[in-house]
Amino acid sequence: MSDIVLYVMIYAAVLLSIYQVYYIYYEQHFADFEKRPGMDAEALEELSRLAEQARNTGDREAFARAVNERFDGRVDPRVALAAFSRDDEPVNAAMLLRRRRQIVTNGRIMVRHLASWTTRPPSRDLRGTLIIVIIALCLSVLGLGGLSVYTIGYELGSPAFAWANDPAILLSLIALLIVATHLVYKLDVYLHDLYEIGRLNPHFR
Repeated sequence: MSDIVLYVMIYAAVLLSIYQVYYIYYEQHFADFEKRPGMDAEALEELSRLAEQARNTGDREAFARAVNERFDGRVDPRVALAAFSRDDEPVNAAMLLRRRRQIVTNGRIMVRHLASWTTRPPSRDLRGTLIIVIIALCLSVLGLGGLSVYTIGYELGSPAFAWANDPAILLSLIALLIVATHLVYKLDVYLHDLYEIGRLNPHFR
């Protein structure tokens, strides 16, 4: 009976791993601009208009007031102005809110990681590399799930692969891979946000 429970849990974990990849892909490409925490279309339009006014006239007071109101005083208005100065791209308000405590402005935009450790934002976007790692982890989960089905009817006789005959070990490995996928996803969000913050520097003044 315990083996049946383990196999059911393995099946559920494999489904969870597949859902993870779907969820990560959705979050990477759509979530920020659909959710826009605290920023509806009207607010973005108002800030865009005030940012253009600030660039044309040099008077940033109205824009700074609007930024402090919309972002609850948690985002440097100069950073927000840099974000709204990229006419060819939508403003990622969610990214600014997520990293508001890590953005440091001292002549240019820097990022603070731990305590007083401050660096330049990364100049390369590692999203493509990390999504390959995430897919590889998911495929590993699928492989272990398939192995669990195979070993129901055929035990692996090689001592080197004897662990594969134990569904508890397979479930533990799958769980570790799922946790690893989550950690890689969190790293991807963190590094991508910092990369996007670094892209604001040419517009920061």
